[in-house]
Amino acid sequence: MMPGTRRAFSVAVYARRGNRVLVIEHRRQGTWLPIGGELDAGETPLEAAIRELREETGLVAAFRPLVNALDGVPPGLLGYEEHLAGSKGLHMNFVFVGEVAPDADVVPNDEFGAWRWIDRDELDALDSPLNVRQFGYLALDAVLTPAG
Repeated sequence: MMPGTRRAFSVAVYARRGNRVLVIEHRRQGTWLPIGGELDAGETPLEAAIRELREETGLVAAFRPLVNALDGVPPGLLGYEEHLAGSKGLHMNFVFVGEVAPDADVVPNDEFGAWRWIDRDELDALDSPLNVRQFGYLALDAVLTPAG
């Protein structure tokens, strides 16, 4: 990476409903992705995950700690990955899973037109970057601490 390359912190959010996760067909990128976006100034990754999910879909999720998570790890954090994002530079991406209500409706914003709730088999066949599928499996398999 060249010195001075732009770095941006971003989040990806896998909204989970039972044994399915939400993916969107991103208009600009032309591929299936989870909800996500860059952190605003002064925002934590968890705050950005909550905001991005609400802004892009109207959904509200319960972000709970993963069972056996280390102390200090934000609730719902599945992991972290980095990828180059063209002129945006290096995206340092925090990936979350959050549970949504079974009857919650997606209200899409203008970043996507199509969306799907997909299970593991559909995730296998998804035409998207490998890391999207890999984190999708982690989101489907994540064991969250009980609500309460």
